Amino acid sequence: MSADPRTTKYRFTQVGAVFALLVLVAVLAAATYAWFTNNAAVNTDSVSVRSDDSKLVVELGDASAGSWSSEGDVAFSSNSPSPLTLYPVSTFDLEGFAECTRTDEQGRAVAFKQADDGQRFYHGWVDMRASITGSGASKATGTVMLYLADTLAPQGADPELLKATRVGLKLSRNGQVLQSRCFTLDDSAGSHRSEHPASAPSLPGYSDGMLLGWQNGALACANDNAQDYTAYLMGTDESATRPQNALLAMDLGQTYRLDVYYYIEGTDQDSADYLYNDTGILHVNLFAVLDGQEV
Repeated sequence: MSADPRTTKYRFTQVGAVFALLVLVAVLAAATYAWFTNNAAVNTDSVSVRSDDSKLVVELGDASAGSWSSEGDVAFSSNSPSPLTLYPVSTFDLEGFAECTRTDEQGRAVAFKQADDGQRFYHGWVDMRASITGSGASKATGTVMLYLADTLAPQGADPELLKATRVGLKLSRNGQVLQSRCFTLDDSAGSHRSEHPASAPSLPGYSDGMLLGWQNGALACANDNAQDYTAYLMGTDESATRPQNALLAMDLGQTYRLDVYYYIEGTDQDSADYLYNDTGILHVNLFAVLDGQEV
């Protein structure tokens, strides 16, 4: 199995990073694969580094081990076992996932515990840092903006799988979370959550439609603030314009961490039964653009 990197040239400088995640969900155990691939392209029309040999480079790897790469495949670090089985969990901030431990006679989830990191959901991470190389590097300043470059919907996945699963991206620096977003993959009519709302936690302020999670050592709830990933999606043609929303603004030369989560959102233990043996390959394509100037 190999990655399927796609390099699309736009009118601005970009560097793309691709990872593929394969998860066989529900009851059947699954092998999980995740990797990044870097692809760099330079266009000096919108980057003020005018030297032909200058380019934007995003390195990926493990900062603590001093292991970096700007080419080829870079493996994720992960707490998720291999093979991996996905089960319903719920989170509103990607910090604490709640899972159901008991249902009542009506089949509603009524007792919960914190899900162990990466055990019932996929969690992988990689460090990244951006720099300018070449003769114009010393004159380059600016901010590196990160965007999505392709769909988050798993290729070949059953439509019901798309309704059930979500992708979470958390970006941090020096242990401080800068951005944390949960993305829906299919919000069409008859969504997974509307079909499986069977949750009855004893929580003040809880109402139908809220998400559960684990916060400060206890079960908590919050509104569902998941977003449509297309609001962060770059176009794919020659006249493409950037989306209004960026995943992150990065400083040159600084190290950031990207955490990726893939999970079934919900607390109904039966909600994954009909997903038995469904398979999807999730590609997350990221493009970095330098908004800079020459000094």
